[in-house]
Amino acid sequence: GIECILKTQYIQNGELSVWCAQHDEKTFQPAKARAYELPSLSGSESAGIVLFLMNIENPSPEVIKSVNAAVRWFKKNKITGLKVERYTDSNGQREKRVVNDENADPIWARFSELSDNRPFFCDRDGIKKYSLAEIGHERRTGYGWYSESPEVVLKKYPEWQLKIGAKK
Repeated sequence: GIECILKTQYIQNGELSVWCAQHDEKTFQPAKARAYELPSLSGSESAGIVLFLMNIENPSPEVIKSVNAAVRWFKKNKITGLKVERYTDSNGQREKRVVNDENADPIWARFSELSDNRPFFCDRDGIKKYSLAEIGHERRTGYGWYSESPEVVLKKYPEWQLKIGAKK
């Protein structure tokens, strides 16, 4: 299982990054799932994978390299100054929007471009958009387009480094 996880970590411009939302079961390449889940890097799914890898006792050099690369990606691709606001619109309907907030905790996109990490969104039509506001109500409000999960990784990372440093 660990070998499979390491094989699926996406190599972007010659560097390890994070994992995709889905991978092909035979080729391990990025894959599409539902119409709005296009091949992409995923901040959300990747956080869970990294936390799993950080819990391995006596991690191999490959696991250590994998975790370090993912943490670098999380640090580089965190989104600051924005937050997702949930509210009720004038029709009494649940709604969601992205607003500027300089005090907001960092967030990460659920889906990012494989080539340049640009966050994107997609409706059931499978057409990629670059603003959550462009997504229809049902998908905009009924899906987790952003995640705070990588923050947990970043908080646990220094302790993990000390733990593995002591075992080298």
